[in-house]
Amino acid sequence: MTTTSLSVGPIQHYVQGNSWFDLAKYQNLGKVNRVSVNLSASNLWLIDASKLSLVNDYAPRIAFINESAANKNPVRLTAQGQTLQTATVFSDLSGVNSALSSKDAPLSMGDWVQTSTIQGGTKLDFSVTPNGVNNPNARSLSTNPRLNAISKFNPDAPVYWTAYADPKADRIILAYEDNTNWGSDNDYNDGVIALDLGAASFRNIFQNYNYGQNPNISLKSAKYVSVPFELHSTLGVVVAIAIVAQKWFFQRKKLQSKPLMV
Repeated sequence: MTTTSLSVGPIQHYVQGNSWFDLAKYQNLGKVNRVSVNLSASNLWLIDASKLSLVNDYAPRIAFINESAANKNPVRLTAQGQTLQTATVFSDLSGVNSALSSKDAPLSMGDWVQTSTIQGGTKLDFSVTPNGVNNPNARSLSTNPRLNAISKFNPDAPVYWTAYADPKADRIILAYEDNTNWGSDNDYNDGVIALDLGAASFRNIFQNYNYGQNPNISLKSAKYVSVPFELHSTLGVVVAIAIVAQKWFFQRKKLQSKPLMV
Protein backbone atom coordinates (compact mmCIF):
# COMPACT_ATOMS: atom_id res chain seq x y z
CA MET A 1 0.00 0.00 0.00
CA THR A 2 1.32 3.41 -0.90
CA THR A 3 0.82 6.41 1.32
CA THR A 4 0.21 9.81 -0.22
CA SER A 5 -0.46 13.12 1.41
CA LEU A 6 -4.07 14.07 2.04
CA SER A 7 -4.55 17.81 2.26
CA VAL A 8 -7.49 20.17 2.66
CA GLY A 9 -7.69 23.46 0.79
CA PRO A 10 -8.68 26.87 2.16
CA ILE A 11 -12.19 27.68 3.29
CA GLN A 12 -14.40 29.08 0.54
CA HIS A 13 -17.66 30.90 1.10
CA TYR A 14 -21.11 29.95 -0.09
CA VAL A 15 -22.57 31.85 -3.02
CA GLN A 16 -26.26 31.20 -3.51
CA GLY A 17 -27.00 29.90 -6.98
CA ASN A 18 -23.33 29.47 -7.77
CA SER A 19 -22.04 26.98 -5.21
CA TRP A 20 -22.16 23.21 -5.69
CA PHE A 21 -24.92 22.59 -3.12
CA ASP A 22 -28.23 24.10 -2.03
CA LEU A 23 -27.74 25.39 1.50
CA ALA A 24 -31.41 26.27 1.96
CA LYS A 25 -32.48 22.70 1.19
CA TYR A 26 -30.22 21.08 3.77
CA GLN A 27 -29.85 23.55 6.62
CA ASN A 28 -33.05 22.43 8.36
CA LEU A 29 -31.33 19.11 9.12
CA GLY A 30 -29.43 21.01 11.78
CA LYS A 31 -32.62 22.14 13.50
CA VAL A 32 -34.81 19.04 13.79
CA ASN A 33 -34.47 15.62 15.35
CA ARG A 34 -33.52 13.00 12.78
CA VAL A 35 -36.76 11.05 13.34
CA SER A 36 -38.75 14.18 12.44
CA VAL A 37 -37.12 14.74 9.04
CA ASN A 38 -39.68 14.46 6.23
CA LEU A 39 -37.51 12.49 3.84
CA SER A 40 -40.16 11.97 1.16
CA ALA A 41 -41.02 15.66 0.93
CA SER A 42 -37.33 16.56 0.76
CA ASN A 43 -36.52 13.76 -1.72
CA LEU A 44 -33.83 12.54 0.65
CA TRP A 45 -32.93 8.93 1.38
CA LEU A 46 -31.16 7.43 4.36
CA ILE A 47 -27.93 5.66 3.47
CA ASP A 48 -25.20 3.85 5.39
CA ALA A 49 -22.70 6.45 6.60
CA SER A 50 -20.05 3.75 7.03
CA LYS A 51 -19.97 2.88 3.31
CA LEU A 52 -18.52 6.07 1.85
CA SER A 53 -15.94 5.41 -0.84
CA LEU A 54 -14.67 6.62 -4.18
CA VAL A 55 -14.97 4.55 -7.34
CA ASN A 56 -12.68 6.86 -9.30
CA ASP A 57 -10.06 9.52 -8.63
CA TYR A 58 -11.72 12.59 -7.20
CA ALA A 59 -11.11 15.65 -5.03
CA PRO A 60 -14.10 15.63 -2.65
CA ARG A 61 -15.77 18.84 -1.54
CA ILE A 62 -17.12 19.18 2.00
CA ALA A 63 -19.42 21.94 3.26
CA PHE A 64 -20.53 23.12 6.68
CA ILE A 65 -24.33 23.14 6.63
CA ASN A 66 -25.42 23.73 10.22
CA GLU A 67 -24.86 22.82 13.86
CA SER A 68 -26.92 22.93 17.02
CA ALA A 69 -24.48 22.00 19.77
CA ALA A 70 -22.54 24.11 22.22
CA ASN A 71 -19.43 22.00 21.69
CA LYS A 72 -16.48 23.05 19.59
CA ASN A 73 -16.03 19.97 17.44
CA PRO A 74 -13.13 19.23 15.09
CA VAL A 75 -14.14 17.10 12.09
CA ARG A 76 -11.56 14.91 10.36
CA LEU A 77 -11.41 12.73 7.27
CA THR A 78 -9.54 9.44 7.02
CA ALA A 79 -8.84 8.05 3.56
CA GLN A 80 -7.90 4.37 3.49
CA GLY A 81 -6.93 2.63 0.28
CA GLN A 82 -4.15 3.51 -2.10
CA THR A 83 -4.01 6.62 0.06
CA LEU A 84 -3.79 6.25 3.82
CA GLN A 85 -3.97 9.50 5.69
CA THR A 86 -6.03 11.60 8.08
CA ALA A 87 -6.61 15.31 7.67
CA THR A 88 -8.60 17.89 9.57
CA VAL A 89 -11.51 19.13 7.47
CA PHE A 90 -12.83 21.71 9.92
CA SER A 91 -10.90 22.51 13.09
CA ASP A 92 -14.11 23.70 14.77
CA LEU A 93 -17.51 22.98 13.25
CA SER A 94 -19.15 26.05 14.77
CA GLY A 95 -20.97 28.83 12.96
CA VAL A 96 -21.66 32.49 13.62
CA ASN A 97 -25.10 32.09 12.05
CA SER A 98 -25.93 28.44 12.71
CA ALA A 99 -28.87 27.04 14.69
CA LEU A 100 -26.83 27.46 17.88
CA SER A 101 -24.52 30.27 16.90
CA SER A 102 -21.32 31.51 18.54
CA LYS A 103 -19.90 35.00 18.10
CA ASP A 104 -16.34 33.64 18.06
CA ALA A 105 -17.10 30.73 15.70
CA PRO A 106 -14.74 30.34 12.72
CA LEU A 107 -17.39 29.39 10.15
CA SER A 108 -20.52 30.64 8.47
CA MET A 109 -23.13 28.25 7.16
CA GLY A 110 -22.18 27.20 3.65
CA ASP A 111 -18.42 27.53 4.08
CA TRP A 112 -16.73 24.69 2.26
CA VAL A 113 -13.38 23.12 1.46
CA GLN A 114 -11.94 20.78 -1.13
CA THR A 115 -9.43 18.02 -0.48
CA SER A 116 -6.55 16.95 -2.64
CA THR A 117 -7.32 14.28 -5.24
CA ILE A 118 -7.95 10.88 -3.67
CA GLN A 119 -7.51 7.70 -5.67
CA GLY A 120 -10.46 5.57 -6.70
CA GLY A 121 -11.08 2.55 -4.48
CA THR A 122 -10.41 4.56 -1.32
CA LYS A 123 -12.70 4.19 1.69
CA LEU A 124 -13.65 7.43 3.44
CA ASP A 125 -14.39 7.75 7.15
CA PHE A 126 -15.32 10.96 8.93
CA SER A 127 -14.90 11.50 12.65
CA VAL A 128 -15.87 14.15 15.16
CA THR A 129 -14.15 14.80 18.48
CA PRO A 130 -16.81 16.05 20.92
CA ASN A 131 -15.68 19.44 22.20
CA GLY A 132 -12.24 18.52 20.93
CA VAL A 133 -11.07 22.13 20.77
CA ASN A 134 -11.30 22.28 24.55
CA ASN A 135 -10.70 18.58 25.21
CA PRO A 136 -8.39 17.19 22.51
CA ASN A 137 -8.10 13.84 24.32
CA ALA A 138 -11.82 13.12 24.02
CA ARG A 139 -12.66 9.93 22.14
CA SER A 140 -13.62 10.60 18.54
CA LEU A 141 -16.84 9.28 17.02
CA SER A 142 -16.40 7.81 13.54
CA THR A 143 -18.72 7.04 10.66
CA ASN A 144 -17.18 3.56 11.06
CA PRO A 145 -19.16 2.23 14.05
CA ARG A 146 -16.59 -0.48 14.76
CA LEU A 147 -14.28 2.24 16.04
CA ASN A 148 -16.86 3.61 18.49
CA ALA A 149 -17.78 2.67 22.02
CA ILE A 150 -21.21 1.52 23.13
CA SER A 151 -23.06 4.00 25.32
CA LYS A 152 -26.14 3.19 27.38
CA PHE A 153 -27.31 6.74 26.76
CA ASN A 154 -27.48 6.28 22.98
CA PRO A 155 -29.98 3.67 21.71
CA ASP A 156 -28.33 3.60 18.28
CA ALA A 157 -24.77 3.29 19.60
CA PRO A 158 -22.19 2.62 18.27
CA VAL A 159 -23.71 4.51 15.31
CA TYR A 160 -23.30 8.23 15.94
CA TRP A 161 -23.58 9.45 12.35
CA THR A 162 -26.52 9.41 10.00
CA ALA A 163 -26.32 10.01 6.26
CA TYR A 164 -28.79 11.31 3.71
CA ALA A 165 -28.58 11.06 -0.07
CA ASP A 166 -30.02 13.61 -2.48
CA PRO A 167 -30.33 11.79 -5.84
CA LYS A 168 -31.41 14.92 -7.66
CA ALA A 169 -28.12 16.66 -6.89
CA ASP A 170 -25.75 13.69 -6.35
CA ARG A 171 -24.98 14.99 -2.87
CA ILE A 172 -24.57 13.26 0.49
CA ILE A 173 -25.32 14.95 3.81
CA LEU A 174 -23.82 13.69 7.06
CA ALA A 175 -25.10 14.57 10.53
CA TYR A 176 -23.80 13.44 13.90
CA GLU A 177 -24.74 13.06 17.55
CA ASP A 178 -21.86 14.30 19.69
CA ASN A 179 -23.10 13.47 23.20
CA THR A 180 -22.51 9.93 24.46
CA ASN A 181 -23.18 10.74 28.09
CA TRP A 182 -26.17 11.34 30.31
CA GLY A 183 -28.38 14.05 28.88
CA SER A 184 -27.87 13.09 25.23
CA ASP A 185 -30.93 13.96 23.16
CA ASN A 186 -29.94 11.62 20.31
CA ASP A 187 -31.17 14.11 17.74
CA TYR A 188 -28.28 13.62 15.28
CA ASN A 189 -28.20 17.29 14.34
CA ASP A 190 -25.27 18.49 16.43
CA GLY A 191 -23.29 18.98 13.24
CA VAL A 192 -24.26 18.70 9.58
CA ILE A 193 -21.96 18.61 6.55
CA ALA A 194 -22.55 18.07 2.83
CA LEU A 195 -20.34 15.99 0.54
CA ASP A 196 -19.60 15.95 -3.15
CA LEU A 197 -17.90 12.64 -3.98
CA GLY A 198 -18.62 12.74 -7.71
CA ALA A 199 -21.57 11.30 -9.62
CA ALA A 200 -20.18 7.77 -10.04
CA SER A 201 -19.34 7.35 -6.36
CA PHE A 202 -22.70 8.79 -5.34
CA ARG A 203 -24.58 6.31 -7.54
CA ASN A 204 -22.60 3.39 -6.14
CA ILE A 205 -23.37 4.35 -2.54
CA PHE A 206 -26.99 5.32 -3.19
CA GLN A 207 -27.89 2.14 -5.03
CA ASN A 208 -26.04 -0.35 -2.83
CA TYR A 209 -26.31 1.04 0.71
CA ASN A 210 -29.77 2.58 0.83
CA TYR A 211 -31.99 2.43 3.93
CA GLY A 212 -35.09 3.97 2.36
CA GLN A 213 -37.17 6.94 3.51
CA ASN A 214 -38.39 5.95 6.96
CA PRO A 215 -36.70 8.35 9.42
CA ASN A 216 -37.71 6.24 12.42
CA ILE A 217 -35.54 3.22 11.67
CA SER A 218 -32.91 2.05 14.11
CA LEU A 219 -29.54 3.10 12.73
CA LYS A 220 -27.70 0.19 14.32
CA SER A 221 -30.00 -2.49 12.88
CA ALA A 222 -31.14 -0.89 9.61
CA LYS A 223 -31.42 -3.10 6.52
CA TYR A 224 -30.67 -2.14 2.94
CA VAL A 225 -33.60 -1.68 0.58
CA SER A 226 -33.86 -1.69 -3.20
CA VAL A 227 -33.93 1.69 -4.90
CA PRO A 228 -37.19 1.92 -6.88
CA PHE A 229 -35.67 3.74 -9.84
CA GLU A 230 -32.57 3.87 -12.00
CA LEU A 231 -30.01 6.65 -11.80
CA HIS A 232 -28.41 8.14 -14.90
CA SER A 233 -25.30 10.25 -14.64
CA THR A 234 -26.35 13.15 -16.83
CA LEU A 235 -30.05 13.62 -16.24
CA GLY A 236 -30.31 12.22 -12.73
CA VAL A 237 -33.57 11.48 -11.04
CA VAL A 238 -35.66 13.22 -13.73
CA VAL A 239 -34.75 10.45 -16.16
CA ALA A 240 -35.27 7.86 -13.42
CA ILE A 241 -38.82 9.04 -12.83
CA ALA A 242 -39.48 9.10 -16.57
CA ILE A 243 -38.29 5.50 -16.88
CA VAL A 244 -40.61 4.34 -14.11
CA ALA A 245 -43.53 6.28 -15.61
CA GLN A 246 -42.84 4.89 -19.08
CA LYS A 247 -42.76 1.30 -17.80
CA TRP A 248 -46.04 1.83 -15.94
CA PHE A 249 -47.70 3.38 -19.03
CA PHE A 250 -46.77 0.54 -21.37
CA GLN A 251 -47.71 -2.14 -18.83
CA ARG A 252 -51.10 -0.52 -18.40
CA LYS A 253 -51.60 -0.17 -22.15
CA LYS A 254 -50.64 -3.81 -22.62
CA LEU A 255 -53.20 -4.93 -20.06
CA GLN A 256 -55.91 -2.79 -21.64
CA SER A 257 -55.24 -4.27 -25.07
CA LYS A 258 -55.66 -7.87 -23.91
CA PRO A 259 -59.02 -9.49 -24.79
CA LEU A 260 -61.37 -9.99 -21.88
CA MET A 261 -61.37 -13.62 -20.76
CA VAL A 262 -64.76 -15.10 -19.77
